[in-house]
Amino acid sequence: MVQLTLPLSSLPTANMAAGSLRCREAVHEAVRDALAASGLTREYVAGELSRLTGDQVSIHHINSWTAESKAGERHIPLEYAAALTVILGDARILAAASPAGYLVLSPEQAAIYELGKVVVEERRRSRKKKEIWERINGA
Repeated sequence: MVQLTLPLSSLPTANMAAGSLRCREAVHEAVRDALAASGLTREYVAGELSRLTGDQVSIHHINSWTAESKAGERHIPLEYAAALTVILGDARILAAASPAGYLVLSPEQAAIYELGKVVVEERRRSRKKKEIWERINGA
């Protein structure tokens, strides 16, 4: 078997600066803000996180993840991001963990996006139909 190698300059990350995808602090801030905005207690969030993930998550975990003094030190496990987003009703957590150029949409925003895709496709088809009719009528 032959394995081809690509020049490093052709890799999608070649022009990205070292550390440019570091998002730990942004995720911590998003969790803190989402928790504060939700009005939910840390006990409730820990209980729901435990229930939804099947892992034992305590209030101490939540406190550790949200303590400003520990920002950048404590990692929030990636597999908890989706559950935290759903529990807290705040997509900023996933958005903070997403690389630049990628968007995270709420279900409502996703519906608007889907509608936009349908409208764009309808316009393309309309233009194509117009071109075909012009060929038919012009021939």
